Parts: sequence; C-alpha cells; structure tokens
Amino acid sequence: MTCQHCCGAESIFDQKSAKRDHKRYKRKGPNKTTRLLLNALFKNDLTDLSALDIGCGVGVIQHELLKNGVVKTTGVDASTAYLETDKEIGINNGTSKLMKFVHGDFTDCAREIEKHDIVTLERVVCCYPHADELLNKSLQKTEKYYGIVHPRSNFLFTALNKCADLYLWMRGNPFRTFMHSEKKMHELIKSNGFEPIYRGTSSIWRICLFKKV
Repeated sequence: MTCQHCCGAESIFDQKSAKRDHKRYKRKGPNKTTRLLLNALFKNDLTDLSALDIGCGVGVIQHELLKNGVVKTTGVDASTAYLETDKEIGINNGTSKLMKFVHGDFTDCAREIEKHDIVTLERVVCCYPHADELLNKSLQKTEKYYGIVHPRSNFLFTALNKCADLYLWMRGNPFRTFMHSEKKMHELIKSNGFEPIYRGTSSIWRICLFKKV
C-alpha cells in the first residue's frame, strides 16, 4: 500500500465503522470467515503461542486467540480508529498487557515486528496491490501456522470488486480493492515451506490454514 492508499483506508475504516464492527462483535461474535479460520486453528494446541494479526481491525482474532491458549498478540492495521477500538476491547477484557499494536502498512513496518507462532491475514490481501510482497514478508514472520482469508477467483467477487472501485473513484477515495490469483498465492505459500491443513469456502471467500513443515 502506498501512503495515499493508506489515507484512503483511514477514511473508509473510520471511527464510525470501528464502532459498528465492535457492536456487531459484541452481539454476534466473530463473523463467518473469522469463525471458520479460528475453528481451524483451535483444532491445534495453541498453548503458550504468540500471534500476529495483519489488518487486525477491532482485534477479533487477537481477542479470541487470547481466550484459547495464546499468550501474546500483535495487531497491525492502517486504521487508527480500529486500533483504538482494539485496545479498548483489550482493556475491558483485562488482556491489554498481552497485546501490542502497530499502526501502518505491514509491508513498511515488517522489519520492526518479531516472528510469531501464528500469523493471520483475514480479508487483507484484497486490500494490497502487491500480494507477493505482503505474503513473502508475512511468511517470514511465521513460525508455525499461517492463516489467510482471500477472495475466491469467481465472477461474483470480480463484479463486486469493480462496483466497489467505481464507488470509491466517484467519491474521490484513493483506496482500491484487488483480485489476486488463488493459485499463485497458494503456490507462493507452499514454496516458503508450508503445507495446507484446512481449506474452507463461503460464497465469496476462501479460508485456508497452512502449517510450517
């Protein structure tokens, strides 16, 4: 993401949006794709592991993992409002001391972030123009499990993607969404020494969990 793209993300994922997502999380828990990814992770022993969530939003994955054995988390997001909400939830849960928050584009600040046992990117790669850079840098931070939720390569998402970008263009917002090749992304992940251990789908999204060999 360029700085201009990040500024666009700030205006979309603003305080109003963060409050709405927080309210939804409190009322209904994790959404479908997050729940599927978490359930795949929960089939493994997560005791005393650390987790890095890239594009963490209000921190749903962080908070749920901390309830299930993980001892520390790092959340990275380009939205100030979402990180502030993430921190607030951590304070309310009494887990804020176990959490670290990094504001910015992960590809820019990756050097500052240590390796973690678990790395997750839930509906994030579609917000990046350069998927290879994002995947390579995040895989380098992964010791055990790598979870990713990305759009399926189908007509429905392609149509939605074009409509979303047209709307953003009309609003003068530089933020854009991207459709990357599933095959190329999965080949890249496997070439970094990971094997798939879970694969799920929804109408639009592919939910995958990989384990380091």
